Amino acid sequence: MEFKASGMSNVDAEYVFESGFGKMGIGNEETYYDPLREVNKFTEMGKSYEEAVTKAPTMDTTSGGTFTGYGLMPPFLDPSIVDRTVRLTPLVKLLPRKAVKGRSYVYDLISAKGGATFLPDDSPLSEQVDTRSTATVNMKYLYAVGRVTGPAMASARLDLMAEDIRVKTASMNEALENTIINGNATTNPLEFTGLIQSITTNASDNAGVAIDLATIRADINTSFEANGLIDLAVTDGYTFNYIKGLLTDFQRINSEAKIGMKFGILDAFEIDGVLFIKDRYMPTTATQREILYLDTRYVFMAVLQDYTFEELAKTNDSKKYMIKWYGSLVVNFESAMVRRYNLA
Repeated sequence: MEFKASGMSNVDAEYVFESGFGKMGIGNEETYYDPLREVNKFTEMGKSYEEAVTKAPTMDTTSGGTFTGYGLMPPFLDPSIVDRTVRLTPLVKLLPRKAVKGRSYVYDLISAKGGATFLPDDSPLSEQVDTRSTATVNMKYLYAVGRVTGPAMASARLDLMAEDIRVKTASMNEALENTIINGNATTNPLEFTGLIQSITTNASDNAGVAIDLATIRADINTSFEANGLIDLAVTDGYTFNYIKGLLTDFQRINSEAKIGMKFGILDAFEIDGVLFIKDRYMPTTATQREILYLDTRYVFMAVLQDYTFEELAKTNDSKKYMIKWYGSLVVNFESAMVRRYNLA
């Protein structure tokens, strides 16, 4: 699974959009998924999120471990599979998604108002000119490719296609989650720029010391003073538990998260209305740990085409397929966010 270059034109991109979102009744730049604001149009689009990404895949593995049979007691193979690589991907499911038509997402912005002023009676009137500009975020293209041989499918005790696509879909989620946090288009132009690289205006060095509640509240206020309103904070497991310890030092019952957390994080908590979650893809090394404070009104996934299963050419006794995703992370008001890094 990897991001790859695409040679599609804007005409091609419009065709892709119309054949996907267009047929599902989703308009250009329409937000179709935003769980923090209770927006979920997957059902209206004719398929749930799970159904959209779990059609039939493939498995290339035809060998397994060895065993010894004893007499008339045949060995039993447990049909379940223990996935030791599984990782939670909360931001993939929490961040809003907006349908976008074209190879790039283009938006207008106002960086400064011309203002308004009190004037004396019958004063000459001069216009106040606002500062406006346009920004562009290019689409990126993520692929996972699988293949299952005919003999493997014929001899398997489980649906290898379904199992392989489950694994490939998980790989797609993990790649997106990692890139949402750590993506760097400067070092890898095929991927989009993630949150750590995007939040620069209010990025504060904690000088290798432990975080405290006063600093957390100061960071939340930094966003408020910059016209932001933090509603989601993301950190690593160690820092997450450390902050929880700070709370339990004086507060035995913490407020429960107001949102139904259905992506596996059962112990999320709130501080001053900000939902704190932990993510496996945040830096975990001492003095490299971070907290990302997000205003999710201004960070979302711009999607030309959501997860799509497509069979590839059959040239031998196997089924080959790909899962693809076209989109990018958009942070269109990064100075409303805060990044606290270099935590002990």
